Amino acid sequence: MDRRKFIKEGFLAGLGIVASGLGAKAAFGEVQDPKLPFPYVKLDPKEIADRAYAEYFKHECCDGVFRTIIDALKEKVGGPYLGIPSLMFWYGGGGIAGWGTVCGTFNAAAAIFNLTCKDFKPMIDTLFEWYQSTPLPTYQPPVCKPGLEKFPKSVSHSPLCHVSVQRWCEVASVFFGKPVLYNSKLRSERCARLTASVAAKTVELLNAYHFEGFKHQKIKGRQKTKMDCRVCHEVAMKELS
Repeated sequence: MDRRKFIKEGFLAGLGIVASGLGAKAAFGEVQDPKLPFPYVKLDPKEIADRAYAEYFKHECCDGVFRTIIDALKEKVGGPYLGIPSLMFWYGGGGIAGWGTVCGTFNAAAAIFNLTCKDFKPMIDTLFEWYQSTPLPTYQPPVCKPGLEKFPKSVSHSPLCHVSVQRWCEVASVFFGKPVLYNSKLRSERCARLTASVAAKTVELLNAYHFEGFKHQKIKGRQKTKMDCRVCHEVAMKELS
């Protein structure tokens, strides 16, 4: 193909793209940004927990909470929820693609609070405080695998994935190290049950907020954040000194 023909065909192709874009805009009008919060209906925490537990083994913790609740709202409400990709929060597993930062269950729950609650920050505060002060996981599957009826629980004292997992590993006597930990069936079972526990608590808080009278648990600031930074940083400073 000579240079002149190449430029001509490229120019015509560009015009075609612009024209198709203008045609789509004319057909559908201006895209409207939906207003928040979206409508919410009461969900069953037990049903959500069971679904979240199963979903964990497909796409991990963040997806387990987000997809389970969003899909339930798609089924019961429809409307604005139908345009949200169910797998939108798959990236958040393992503290965001395995980086061990904020627990993926929180990442998902905070997004759902933002979508459904005008005052979403108190909801996040309450969930985070519950998580870091409660022996977890609280969920037990309807059918337990042999030997896992009495499952180890731990208190994380932190909303961070790596801290939460490490504290549980210490209680459960599971070696904390990537080569063993991330291939551990027991650790996976723990995170699946944790996903179900947080999904259920998220729905309990949403039900309370919309229908039962939600009570905000106020959190006092620690240093410059609500999270107690000393959980990680005091240890780090000692190691450096």
